[in-house]
Amino acid sequence: MVLITTILECGVPYMAGKLLVERPGMRVETVRRIAVLMAIAALFAMPQFFLKTNPYIYFWSHFFPGQWRNPATRGGFGRVDGPYEGGETAGMVLLIGLLLALWLQHCKTKSLGTIGYLDRPLKYGRAIILILVTTLYMTQSRGPWMGTVIAGMIASIGRAKNTLRQAILVFGLGLVVGIPLYSMGKDYISGPTAQIGSEQQTAQYRKALIDNFVPIAKMGGAWGWGNSFPHPGGQESVDNEYLLVWLLQGYVGLTALILIFVEGIVSFVRAGIKARSFQERYFILTLFGILLGLAACVSTVWLADQAYEIFFLIIGWSQALNSVDTGNQQQYDDKVTHELPRPDSVLVFT
Repeated sequence: MVLITTILECGVPYMAGKLLVERPGMRVETVRRIAVLMAIAALFAMPQFFLKTNPYIYFWSHFFPGQWRNPATRGGFGRVDGPYEGGETAGMVLLIGLLLALWLQHCKTKSLGTIGYLDRPLKYGRAIILILVTTLYMTQSRGPWMGTVIAGMIASIGRAKNTLRQAILVFGLGLVVGIPLYSMGKDYISGPTAQIGSEQQTAQYRKALIDNFVPIAKMGGAWGWGNSFPHPGGQESVDNEYLLVWLLQGYVGLTALILIFVEGIVSFVRAGIKARSFQERYFILTLFGILLGLAACVSTVWLADQAYEIFFLIIGWSQALNSVDTGNQQQYDDKVTHELPRPDSVLVFT
């Protein structure tokens, strides 16, 4: 039963990403559907921030009782999780939807509407983006916030006219800002034990995970402990996907996870080198940024439920971009062009 569940949760999204979404005409439709549906789900989840009660739990618990986590709070406000497993999972899912919506909002189609305006692939794009950004903030999940910043910076390289200069700026800024932040973070978590539930206490908990569980993971050998690994110090939740996989599946599982990320990165780099248009390059670097953002997120939380499934969709998508069939997709996407800031970019006179 576990094998069947695993195949459905990762195999089906992976095959959909590899075989379906890059068929001619499917890319824009898939991205549009993801962005719109995530925005609708986020809109209904927003009241949790103020009410501290998840509307989805209130409704669905009448049909499926006892299958929901208790809503969490932070700073006097609810941590919005909506229909997802928790605030962190919601944050990772919204990260993906936001980056895809930004790409779609930046595109336009060459076909003209009845009154002469260029059609946009994403109607009400600004409202959708605002909903996704606001709900992402309402999750109060710092890991997904950090991942969104990383993903956005990588995607901005594809959006720039001079990609080399933008890449140098992005990675230079990452070094200039990242090194001091790392040092400040170490000082932040090395202080006295903070109040339970505070942000500092959460950071100290994750630091203690490394100290307590790495020796146990090493004792697990090549194949790990399975579900029977010990929990020292009363730490029941392992909020680090890399560490959790190492504990459960040993060096073999951890190496496989790292190789999946590396293979996805290599696939996006290869596709980016072959990109023949601004829009194509921006799209590839958007997915590349999403993958790197998720890689950063899962160092602070485990990869669960919807985020797990979308992760394998992205991995399959990375391979589809390098397949022999992408030429057909490119021919279709020639109708959807990169929007450059010029006066006639909205109204077309014929």
